[in-house]
Amino acid sequence: MNHRKYLHNALKLIFILFIFCLYYSCAPEPTVRKGFAPKPCLDCHKEKLNEFQKKFVHSPMGKQDCEACHLRHGRLPVLTLKEKEERKLCFTCHAQMAQNMDKLSHVHTALKQGRCLPCHNPHASDNKFLLKKTGNDQCFTCHKDAPFMRAKRHKPQNDNCLICHAAHGSQYKDNIIKGETELCQSCHNFTETSFRKGHKDYPVEQSRCTNCHTAHSSTNESLLRESIHTPLKLAQCTSCHKPPTDPKPFSVIAPDGKLCYVCHKKEETAFKKPYKHRPLEEDKCQSCHSPHATDFPKITLMGKNELCISCHEKKSGVLKVSNLHGPIKDKGCTACHNPHASEYPLYLKASEKQICFTCHPKTEGELKEKNIHVPFYKVECKKCHDSHGSNNKGMMKTALTNLCYTCHKKEEKEFFKVFIHTPVSKKECASCHKPHSSSYKSLLIDSSQQLCVKCHGDMFLEVKEEVIHPPFKDKSCETCHDPHSSDYPDNTVLPMPNLCFGCHKNIENGLKGSADKHLPVEEGKCTGCHSPHGTKLSHLLLNRPQELCLSCHEKIVTTNVRKGHISLEKGDCLSCHLSHFSESKYLLNAKDPALCVKCHSADTERLLKVHIEPIAKINQCLSCHEPHVTEKPGLLRKIKHTPFSKGDCKACHE
Repeated sequence: MNHRKYLHNALKLIFILFIFCLYYSCAPEPTVRKGFAPKPCLDCHKEKLNEFQKKFVHSPMGKQDCEACHLRHGRLPVLTLKEKEERKLCFTCHAQMAQNMDKLSHVHTALKQGRCLPCHNPHASDNKFLLKKTGNDQCFTCHKDAPFMRAKRHKPQNDNCLICHAAHGSQYKDNIIKGETELCQSCHNFTETSFRKGHKDYPVEQSRCTNCHTAHSSTNESLLRESIHTPLKLAQCTSCHKPPTDPKPFSVIAPDGKLCYVCHKKEETAFKKPYKHRPLEEDKCQSCHSPHATDFPKITLMGKNELCISCHEKKSGVLKVSNLHGPIKDKGCTACHNPHASEYPLYLKASEKQICFTCHPKTEGELKEKNIHVPFYKVECKKCHDSHGSNNKGMMKTALTNLCYTCHKKEEKEFFKVFIHTPVSKKECASCHKPHSSSYKSLLIDSSQQLCVKCHGDMFLEVKEEVIHPPFKDKSCETCHDPHSSDYPDNTVLPMPNLCFGCHKNIENGLKGSADKHLPVEEGKCTGCHSPHGTKLSHLLLNRPQELCLSCHEKIVTTNVRKGHISLEKGDCLSCHLSHFSESKYLLNAKDPALCVKCHSADTERLLKVHIEPIAKINQCLSCHEPHVTEKPGLLRKIKHTPFSKGDCKACHE
């Protein structure tokens, strides 16, 4: 019996061990995290420890659960939230608020833009609801306080904005917590005798209080808005409305438009002009004006520009441009336009050709100049300028670099050449030309003689008391250069040498029949030898003749010691050669031996001895002599006929 009991217990133990082994063999291996264990955020962000001392701490912050909102950033300290939009991140916990927001007709602007942090501190605060500031100070961080600080202030505003407004959103306009009339009745008893007397017994609960009153502050004791219709100011409600005893007390005694002219008879006559603003023409004065009071001048419904833009939506972008027309910025649309009626199209206060000059009288004076830009002459300012504003300098319709070519298309094509003047290349026409008018031709900003000096002044300073090219001396740059562009180097008006031949006809004519031409002249490289502006040497040469010639003809100097022909030693190449062309080979100014005889004409004893016969009978000097330099005396050629080298002329000659 004991044996069977022992066996039973043993089987139970084996079964338990089997189940235990089976469980651990099937369980997944524990994940081994590589690298270091993550550090607590506050080990590095110690400055946040002070947040725990504040009265109200955000729940995740209190639990030190930074990763409820943040993602770990690694080595680079980059703020990375779990959601890009603040509102979405906050709504992950504040889910009930998210549901409420979806049901509201009006949402606080900051929240609508997805931002919570303008009002709340995300970590901790000494203020309830983690607000950054207390009371109205929080609201004034975004809302300019001027409209709220007038002499007479609404009591709820002084106490707390949230008495009337909901912080996040509401079903009512301006985020008020109740309908307007119901909200006002929270404090004001509309049935009180004093209240009814103050409102001339009209049942104001059937209307809107803000039609006449401001909800915040005012310069008058009755909290009326800043711009008040005269009948309201004088409490003469029956001037426009039916008496309070009428079944419809707020009905007017005449239709809109006709009602206004009961008092505004003078304006009615003044408005009889060819061009009438549509609301005026349709007798809809209340399209622009309030019949009671507003915070805008002339009891208009909106500010100086917003009112016009509310209808003229296509012009809404104008207010966002970087260069807004000054009058629009200062006085609004009515600086140039009459809001009611005008003698001129577009309801302008003056004709289109005079309206600009009312502010720009100096510009009008430019019409007296000798040379006037065609659009300016026709006073077509809008050809170049946008009358309201633009993102371009000077309110130009397009960038200055493209503006001129909107009309000068022909010139744009003509200027597309190989070599382009820098201002033209950069499309900076105003560097040289005035946009309106000028005393100088082509609307130049200065005389053509002085204009080039403005940029190229150093060039004129370098050439002073030397030999100066006449066009350069007279600053007549356009004689040689095109001011815009050219197909030739240095923007010349013609290619070389045709440019030079325009004045130097004698050289052009001489080249036509000459047997030999100087290679630079033939290739049109006049500036290889001559400066086009000025030098210290005659004939505008770039260097002394000897140095200049040898800069190309370096092979002439065959020895280290440059000695030889006396003319070469003096650097007088032109005693034998012509500079441009010649009837003789090598540009010689006479043929051999006539050229040599000019200097070597005397039959000296020495010459007779070496030549045997008189010079006059010698046929060719260069058959024996080098014309420039040699290593041997007498300018004799290096390679000599054997009898000649021995001085035995009779071996060949009689």
